[in-house]
Amino acid sequence: MIARTPVPLRGASAPEQLPPGGGYLPPPIFDAEFSEQPRHLRAHLSVLHKHRWLAVTCFAVTVVSTAVLTLLTPRLYTASTRLEVARQSPIQLRLEGNVLRLGESDRDANGAATFVGMQVAALRSRDLAERVIRGRGLAANDAFLDPRPRRHGLLSLGESMPRPVRPRGFETAPARSSAPEAATRTSIDPALIDRYMRYLAVEEVRGSDVVEVRFTTPDPSLSAFLAAAHTQAYLEANEEARRANDVTAQEFLGRQLDESRQQVERGEAALSRFAAEHPNVAVNEEQKTVAQRITDVSSLLTRAEGTRVELQTQNDSLAKKQYGDLLAFFLDRPGIQKLHLALLELRAQRAGLEGRLGPKHPQTLELRRQQAEIEDQLRAEVTQEVEAIRARYDAARLHEEDLRRKLARLGATAIQLRDLGARYQLLKNNVEGAHALHASLLKQRNETAVNAELVASNVRVIERAEVPRRPSKPNVPLNLVLGALAGLVLAVGAAFACEYFDQSVKSPQEVEELLLLPTLATIPNFDQARRGTARGLQALRLLASSNGDGAAASNGAGTTERLDGLGELVVVQEPWSQVAEAFRSLRTAVLFTARGAPPKVVLVTSALAAEGKTVASLNLATALADAGSRVLLLDADLRHPRCHRTLGVDAARGLSSFLAGQQELESVIHVLDRPGLFFIPAGPPPKNPAELVSSARMRRALEDLKARYDFLIIDTPPVLPVTDAVVLAREVDAVVLVVKGHGTPGGLVREARDRLLMAGAPILGVVMNDVDLTWGDLYLYDGYYEPPPGEVPA
Repeated sequence: MIARTPVPLRGASAPEQLPPGGGYLPPPIFDAEFSEQPRHLRAHLSVLHKHRWLAVTCFAVTVVSTAVLTLLTPRLYTASTRLEVARQSPIQLRLEGNVLRLGESDRDANGAATFVGMQVAALRSRDLAERVIRGRGLAANDAFLDPRPRRHGLLSLGESMPRPVRPRGFETAPARSSAPEAATRTSIDPALIDRYMRYLAVEEVRGSDVVEVRFTTPDPSLSAFLAAAHTQAYLEANEEARRANDVTAQEFLGRQLDESRQQVERGEAALSRFAAEHPNVAVNEEQKTVAQRITDVSSLLTRAEGTRVELQTQNDSLAKKQYGDLLAFFLDRPGIQKLHLALLELRAQRAGLEGRLGPKHPQTLELRRQQAEIEDQLRAEVTQEVEAIRARYDAARLHEEDLRRKLARLGATAIQLRDLGARYQLLKNNVEGAHALHASLLKQRNETAVNAELVASNVRVIERAEVPRRPSKPNVPLNLVLGALAGLVLAVGAAFACEYFDQSVKSPQEVEELLLLPTLATIPNFDQARRGTARGLQALRLLASSNGDGAAASNGAGTTERLDGLGELVVVQEPWSQVAEAFRSLRTAVLFTARGAPPKVVLVTSALAAEGKTVASLNLATALADAGSRVLLLDADLRHPRCHRTLGVDAARGLSSFLAGQQELESVIHVLDRPGLFFIPAGPPPKNPAELVSSARMRRALEDLKARYDFLIIDTPPVLPVTDAVVLAREVDAVVLVVKGHGTPGGLVREARDRLLMAGAPILGVVMNDVDLTWGDLYLYDGYYEPPPGEVPA
């Protein structure tokens, strides 16, 4: 028989009142496209909010460390001098037309840049540093040998240094020791020069001829003094070098003038001797005449050579021809042409007579004799023509050879005249060049002599060193800003690094992408939701108090204390809370997610222990009972049962007793004081829980209970440690997998799903439990379901 004594639920209130008609709220419609755009920013903010204490710690440690290191760093003071370095002296004296003139120095961009670079190198030289140390007695100066660094505490960060008296001019120096003067002429310790060079920095100002000389030391007065002394030493060295260059130039120009004078004298003497040796040689006119004759002879030679080549060709061609060819060649000659015609006529007559009279006839013989005479004359004429051509060729050859000999003689004459002209011109040029060089050297010596007397430096001080009032290092504001930026980067990096290495499931979207299952509900963190509900109720009581409800105002503190101490059955104990509303959303999802009729037997499990499956089972069963259904909650976790403790039910007899055959099914069913809610505890822990839940008695009991009740909610052990849930999953209508947000690794959740699917379990979806709803994409509940001011619970 079913136990009829109702068991009261702890902290139970009135059952939930459904809307008229007993309907259910439909599940919220989630527009993926609408929420996709702002999702990433909220997800990043959620990561920072989750690891906020780690981020704050990293930021604070970085900023504090930067501040401490900055405060512990010795203060350094920088004094600087700026010099304008010109390529030459700004004023140059030049001799133009034997008149002294003032002129600007010639400059170009490349030369000026090179010159300024050389001056920067000179300012950085160790020789100049040694000059300052020796000239200012720094080797025995305590301020230079042991500058005391100044340190400031937290209260003196914004205070300015008291301004010491500025050194007047470059002659003022710190007090020197009474070391003998001879000590300054000794060699300087390289360590002192190294110390001096560490203080020094020289830089060229881009785009100008300005050079900045900086000294950074722990003593502001020492920095200003060294900057002034170094600049003064450079000016003195530059002036000494300039005067030394002037003296060297004058000596060099004097020697060059003596040599140029002697060169002028030698050149004039040589030109005089040449003129005496060739007094009547008009070199230029003679060269022109010879050149003209050479041109004429060359023209004649060219024509003669052409004639000779033509005659030679004819002669060679005729020498190779036979008589018949020669006759044909000269046939255009009148005499040869006449004889040839007569010969042809005789041949015709002879042929006619021989045909009529015969070859022996006297007339025929006479014609033969006349023909022979004409042939001899014709041959003689051809021979004469050939000889005439040969004679003309010999004459042309002799004429060509004569012209060649004449041209050679004219060429020799031209060469001789050219040599004489070259010697004359060389001597004349030497004399003129010697005169020009001598005049130029004399002019330069005069200019150098005048410039040596004019004090005009190419280096000008445009900004003298001041005693610094504030330290240049460390830069406290900059260091703190950089420390804050570094701390911010480190904080964000640490938060996202922890999030990256955190393999747990964090959001419903991640669960859906990982498991390819829908999210039935998102259960917020109980403490967080209770704090929000408590604040809302407190505000409502204040509003009610302002309207004259004194009782609500007086019970406010008590109500807040009650909420802070409530248990896990939030649907009963906190019906207006966000958590209760989340479980009602789970109820809606169970009722309407599946196609057709809702599942009657629902198994609630999780991948691991302590993920909230028992709380989900309790509140889902209660929510279904509040909706007017008969619901049986079955605690099938025979290893570590918890439902009976939350409900306050004795577990001396329960499911294990029934499965072991010690009790009947009716005797282990408890009727709770919540209308429509029934409960079967797990009972005493058995030795073989897996065999009991997989037994035929368990299957028959499920069939019997399914027929008696509208819904059967089964709380089971986790899937991965034991097989109880996997065995029971084959016998139910739907399986709800509970996943703890930011707690369960995704790989284990996927393995639990795979085991259930391999067993053929009908997985309905996933419940995301213990989720932080403050940040990210999880703003699923607001204050809409808080009670109105007139219904504030006590």
